[in-house]
Amino acid sequence: MVATSSFRYQMVGKNVSEFEFNIDFLHSPHWILMSGLGGLSESETVRLQLKAIKSSCTLMVYSYQLKYRKASKMWNFSKNIAYVVLLVFMIIATVDCSWDPYKVLGLKRGASISEIRRAYKQSAREWHPDKNRNENAESKFVEVNKAYELLSDPVRRKLFDQKGVVDDSLNRNMHNPNNKFGDGASFFSGHGGFRFQFQMSEMTAFHQYRITLRRYENLIFPQSHSQPYLILVYSEWCLMCLHILPVWQRLVEDLNPIGINLATVHFDQEAELANKLGGRRGELPHVVLVMDSRISHYTEDELSNSKVIEFIRSRFSRNLIAFVNDQNINEFIGGWKDNKVRVLLFGKLELVRLRYLTLAFKYRPHTLFGYAQLNLETTRTIVEKFGIPSKLDSLLLFQEDRDRPAARLSMADLPYSTLKDIIETNKYLQLPRLSSQKMLDLLCPPESSNIRRRLCAILVTEDREEDEEAREQLRHFTRQFKFSRDRIVFSYLFREKQTEFLRALLEDEKSPAETTTKVVIVWRQDTQRVSYTWLPQPFISGADNWNSSVDYLHRTLTKMLGSAQPLAHTTLMKDLVDEYAQGILGRITARLVTAAEVLRDYFTRQELLAVGSVVGTVLFIAAVGYVMTYLVRLEEETIRKKNKGLPKTPRPTTTELKLHELRSETYNGMVRLLKPGCRTVVLLLDNESMDVLIPKFHKAVWPYRKNKSLLFGWMNIDRGLPWYSRLLNLALKIVDEDEGADVTLDSNSVKPKNCVGTVISLNGHRRYFCIYHARHPECVSDSGAKRMQNMARRLTVSNRAMNDATGAFMGFDTSLEDSDNSDVERGDPLTSQDKEPLITSGLGLHSQQFSTDLALEGLSNWLDRLFEGTTQRYNINYWPDFGNF
Repeated sequence: MVATSSFRYQMVGKNVSEFEFNIDFLHSPHWILMSGLGGLSESETVRLQLKAIKSSCTLMVYSYQLKYRKASKMWNFSKNIAYVVLLVFMIIATVDCSWDPYKVLGLKRGASISEIRRAYKQSAREWHPDKNRNENAESKFVEVNKAYELLSDPVRRKLFDQKGVVDDSLNRNMHNPNNKFGDGASFFSGHGGFRFQFQMSEMTAFHQYRITLRRYENLIFPQSHSQPYLILVYSEWCLMCLHILPVWQRLVEDLNPIGINLATVHFDQEAELANKLGGRRGELPHVVLVMDSRISHYTEDELSNSKVIEFIRSRFSRNLIAFVNDQNINEFIGGWKDNKVRVLLFGKLELVRLRYLTLAFKYRPHTLFGYAQLNLETTRTIVEKFGIPSKLDSLLLFQEDRDRPAARLSMADLPYSTLKDIIETNKYLQLPRLSSQKMLDLLCPPESSNIRRRLCAILVTEDREEDEEAREQLRHFTRQFKFSRDRIVFSYLFREKQTEFLRALLEDEKSPAETTTKVVIVWRQDTQRVSYTWLPQPFISGADNWNSSVDYLHRTLTKMLGSAQPLAHTTLMKDLVDEYAQGILGRITARLVTAAEVLRDYFTRQELLAVGSVVGTVLFIAAVGYVMTYLVRLEEETIRKKNKGLPKTPRPTTTELKLHELRSETYNGMVRLLKPGCRTVVLLLDNESMDVLIPKFHKAVWPYRKNKSLLFGWMNIDRGLPWYSRLLNLALKIVDEDEGADVTLDSNSVKPKNCVGTVISLNGHRRYFCIYHARHPECVSDSGAKRMQNMARRLTVSNRAMNDATGAFMGFDTSLEDSDNSDVERGDPLTSQDKEPLITSGLGLHSQQFSTDLALEGLSNWLDRLFEGTTQRYNINYWPDFGNF
């Protein structure tokens, strides 16, 4: 024992791992052997082991508690540090999110690139330090530039919209091309495989045209409305990309000079842009054409110069350039009232050159192009009239004068740049009409500087021939006095089509009441605020008033342009109505044309024909159905008109009462699937009694026809006798459990004739039923079990059984008479009435008819008690299968 105590005291200073070792040692045979050598018995040895284990476990628990306290203190300290760090980050995030670039530019979230650019120009013009003397103008100007820089970058804008991140220096450093360590995703590619990243001299031709997502969304995509862009998606170590390098260089040489820009996208470095353009790894190189905000994919197997040019040519609209001949020349040149300049091109080729298509696409908002082929009989008159050289390509530009072109040019090969300069200089009519807000922005852009303000002289007329003379004299005035378009622009508008715009210019009391043929001088200070002055003297046409009107207008304009005096009135401008905006039908047609072009890009001709045939068939069926509906409606209208004078007899509205047959097909719906609170009342009959009992049953249940919780029906007992017998047996089993009776009904002994005239009410949800029969009425004093037993006995009794004692209880078990729970032993002997059958067959037809007539004698009273809830209910465990018997 001394040795044991000293050993236990030595364990106090050890750590937990040593405790565990000693505990294991106490269980080992060596410890038992040592204990035996000390003279200890086996029981003392076991007791000593248990004490040592208890002491060691106590020390272990104490040590664990100490460690838990230390860990809790460390956890609380770490948690407090985490709270402080989180609070600091929340404060920083709050400071960052307090600056909203959308609010700086006065925009809403989701603004387009054009709206952002327009708002930036207006804000920068307003807060420029050279124009704004406010002390905060410089800081505000820097803030405006910072907001525009963030919103114009798609990646930074996406980060701000999703996470509120303003500073994107981390992402910019990760994607910085000057970063020597590169991007990890480009070294170990996420698509699998080890990829070397180094520059190859062959890829230089692709790299110099490379674009980013920001440049695409801010520059290329918006400019695609006026200039096509051919974009190639490539990747390093793409063998096919190296193979098409000479073709790409040739395309750059051929397409750049004629107005088609080319660009490339590096798949690995601009994966988002490459996916947007349809590029997929393993399918490179991929060529697309971005034109009119629509992406068209090059789907040919071979990439060649001629096929790419043909692909680009097919993307232009067929109506972009009209073919002009001697018959339609006057209609083409004289159609300038649509507010567009006419450009007529002459060439020797039958096919319109691609540079002409790009020019027509670029200037389509202001110019209408036509093409006439030289050396043809159909264009000889045009060539002779305007003196076109037969061996040179020529250009004629017409404004309002159809007989004298405003500009002309003839060369063996018309350069794109020269054509562009000529059209750019003369892209507006001499007196253009303000037909839309876009036209007003182009002719009279906002100018905040009062020193170099740009004025707009607007003649207000009506859309009638009487005012055409005034407009023509104003055109003559613009040709006579060469005012600089940078200082003043002349235009006119139709008063009845731009009422909102004119109403804003007539809010001042000094404005004229009659504005027809009046001239208003407008200076747009910004996009909404305008200054204006109405000239008091109208611009009256006619030879007598010409000199005075011209002199007054010239003196007034010269005075305004020579001084910085502000105009008389200032107001907020209303946007002009787009007079050439497409209607609903036009927009639908344009959408259908666009959809057809997209389908043409992705489907073959055979596939389109198959889809078209299906769509045509559906439309034909719909049209035939509509025509038939229309004819039926027309026939109804004809009949209604014929019967208009005839008196109308109101039809009596009666509620129908339908009796459904209970059979295997209707069993689930009439019994098993009944909703809570609903019951089915069924009459049992046979073929002989059907004609007599159904009218009586219909008359008895007629008062309850409007009750939606009731369903009425009938069942042929010859078909449903096995189901009815099993139903009674299930009820008898419940009786056996409640009152100790041992009654079993043999379904083969039940007589169908005894069941005729029985009415049962079935509650499918709560699984119970009630029974009515005229020969066995319910008594309030009788128990339901006794009545069920008596009815079961009488269902098996026949006339022959009444005379034969052995058949009196046909269909029951032999245990019925000998059972300890029989009615005789309980002091309730069967009465003579209980021994009789429910319906006697009789000796003749008269007796049978009499029994059938009395079958439903007291059904009405029983139905009243049924709905009062005073009838006897017989519960069952489940509804038996009906089956086809």
